[in-house]
Amino acid sequence: MNTTPKTIQVYLPSGNPRGIRTAEITTGIIKIIEIPRSLLGEFYKMDESSQVALYFLFGNEDDDDKQRVYIGQTGDLRSRFKNHHNDKDFWERALVFVSTKHSLTTAHTLFLESYCLLKAKEAGRFENENGNKGSRPHTPPPLKNECLDLFQEGATLLATLGYPIFSPIVQAPSQDASEQT
Repeated sequence: MNTTPKTIQVYLPSGNPRGIRTAEITTGIIKIIEIPRSLLGEFYKMDESSQVALYFLFGNEDDDDKQRVYIGQTGDLRSRFKNHHNDKDFWERALVFVSTKHSLTTAHTLFLESYCLLKAKEAGRFENENGNKGSRPHTPPPLKNECLDLFQEGATLLATLGYPIFSPIVQAPSQDASEQT
């Protein structure tokens, strides 16, 4: 993760810290919108709900404490979320990754979906609910580098909102190991 200082703005459209929240790096070009499942109707009224987007559905199953994530991309968030609302029970919150400049394309989100699935698997923090690995289209080097920059920005915002999906859990050294040295 990038460790340069950043200013992040978190905005509460309704004033409720448990409601819809948005986060963006003030000099960045993306925004993450966190939506409680119960407030999908409010999100559908927002302009961002009609953009090309990468999204994350977070929750857990009733029978275990393992956190779960579904990572997807779409050009039609309203329709996709209506399907997920009907077909996937585990999730409680959606986080949507959109461009503040309306510049994300399907090529960006296909690459980002595939890359996020890979990085989330490597981190091992969340159980993956996706049935696939995403499809990574041919991505010319300039577009790939742009996507990697967007990934870093998004990872920082996700972690700021409490979803460090790409950060591995660091195990504390055991006492036995420290006693042996």
